[in-house]
Amino acid sequence: MDGAQPPIPIGSSGRLEALPLTNAAGNHAIVVRQADTPRALLTGEAGDGDRDRVVVVPLDADVQLHVDGDALAIWLAEGSVAAPQRAIPGWASAVGLLLLLLLLALTVLGSVTAFTWLLEGLGWR
Repeated sequence: MDGAQPPIPIGSSGRLEALPLTNAAGNHAIVVRQADTPRALLTGEAGDGDRDRVVVVPLDADVQLHVDGDALAIWLAEGSVAAPQRAIPGWASAVGLLLLLLLLALTVLGSVTAFTWLLEGLGWR
């Protein structure tokens, strides 16, 4: 097997690497490895008509296989569409809590008032 090309980092941590390989018969594949331990093998074989079949061979238990037509779009949009998460300032959390407590107090006060009027209207008081 020929592995003369440099590996390409994969994932957010970069610890996984994709290494292109060519065997003696001239077939091409990609081995995904982490610290010189092979994790998965990606290759192709002749399929129906003009379309080749992609073959993914998991080499350990931590390899997940997903069949998802939207996976490429989701992966491409990851990080470019979503706004980066920023920390909420403490004063904003305190103001939000005070407004929530005020709303709760007004709700209780309104409920007591409404039920008092209702009971007086029915003559139960």
